[in-house]
Amino acid sequence: MLGPMTTSRRERAEALGSTLKAARQHAGLSMEEVAEYLELPVEVLARVERGVMVPTIPTLTRLCVLLKLDPDALPDLPELSD
Repeated sequence: MLGPMTTSRRERAEALGSTLKAARQHAGLSMEEVAEYLELPVEVLARVERGVMVPTIPTLTRLCVLLKLDPDALPDLPELSD
């Protein structure tokens, strides 16, 4: 019998990044516009969207506000830090 399937941290980060990217595109915002709002380099936002990097809680909060996302609707989050 198989045990419960677990999702790796990387898979969760990729799911989060994909959700954030889709929301940004749906909002009609460029990566440059979002990065400027967040006061982050575009490269950092790109890494978040690819699931290579997980945003901090304050950054994720600001993304949710900008993109009008309900944080409770986001995929299971990998370990986040303040």
